[in-house]
Amino acid sequence: MVLVGVLIAGGLGGCASDGGSSEGASAPRPAPSPTPEATASPAPKHVVVAPERPAALADAGPAGAEAAAVYFVQLDAYMQATGDTAEWEAMSHGTCKYCNRRLDQARRIQERGHTWTGGHATVKILHTHAQDQVTGIWPVDVQYTEDAVRVTDTEGTVLLEAGKTTVQSRAGVARQDGKWKFVTLARLGED
Repeated sequence: MVLVGVLIAGGLGGCASDGGSSEGASAPRPAPSPTPEATASPAPKHVVVAPERPAALADAGPAGAEAAAVYFVQLDAYMQATGDTAEWEAMSHGTCKYCNRRLDQARRIQERGHTWTGGHATVKILHTHAQDQVTGIWPVDVQYTEDAVRVTDTEGTVLLEAGKTTVQSRAGVARQDGKWKFVTLARLGED
């Protein structure tokens, strides 16, 4: 960003061509100003963009359940990288152990000044089951592929490195007070 500022500041002063113009042609040119020296600045941190909140979250049926499952899984890497836990907390049901573990991890990363990179998830819906009439939970089977993840400390030492993974899980989502809540996430085949 510093380089862009220098280029913009330095580049705007030389907009006229060397040939000049007829207006003010006899006027003396001012002495060139000294070129600012480049100063070392810390490397910019990677830019992390929150996943887009899907409009389908307004749907109280299976389309909303699917959108909630996909959005929540994608929200994890954003939360881990930025420490912005507001949306995660708003969508987490109080009994969701998975939600609480991931939230605790994101907070620890931020408290310690560590850096999380990668982990963007691409999510595919495998099957949406009928809503459980007793609990109101919609079980949604998903397959998500998570990009490689790296966590480093303040000195740049790698603390965790995990390759790209693909997992099949069952998400449990339900409506509470007109909003989607994430209740559980468990790998398919686990009890």
